[in-house]
Amino acid sequence: MHTRTTPLGPALATGISDRAFRLYSVLVLTTSGGQWVTIPELAAACRLKPYEARPALSELRKADMVEADRRYVTGDTGRKTWRTYIRLPEDTASVFAPDHAEATA
Repeated sequence: MHTRTTPLGPALATGISDRAFRLYSVLVLTTSGGQWVTIPELAAACRLKPYEARPALSELRKADMVEADRRYVTGDTGRKTWRTYIRLPEDTASVFAPDHAEATA
């Protein structure tokens, strides 16, 4: 029997929380090619508040399932602020990536 590997495999094999799995699944399904996403964008996609998503993202970072980058940017009010961006590691293929479709065919 041939088993197909999916990008969700690492999440299924670890003991992460349900909320962390939801965030990881949304990242796999919606991002491609190392695309950076802000925490509020990712939380909104899961119908969570950013403060609810942060502990789960911390859990994913500790498991090396996502990468984080803090940037000092100008906010909506014109003031400088820190913003954290999240993405899948480079070796994780998105479900919608062309090379992933060829590998699973």
